[in-house]
Amino acid sequence: MLFSQKWEEIYVTSDQEAFFRAKYLLDEQGIPFKTDQISNQLRLSFNNADGSRAALGRDGSVRDFYKILVKKEDREKARLILEKQLTGK
Repeated sequence: MLFSQKWEEIYVTSDQEAFFRAKYLLDEQGIPFKTDQISNQLRLSFNNADGSRAALGRDGSVRDFYKILVKKEDREKARLILEKQLTGK
């Protein structure tokens, strides 16, 4: 596991703007968080190690994923904040 057991993933998106908005909201409320990023560009390049496919590019078809993790004790508060602000509910 990338982070210790006391941190839990609460938000995952491929939209970089939404990711930064979520980070801002948590920071504004004083909720500590950690982030992680999964780069699919690297994964796809490993799948093409033999060079048999066309070169990969950033044409929008390859999306990275951005994760936000919070401490277990902040999980519910953080989810409520993000749900209310990001979805308008």
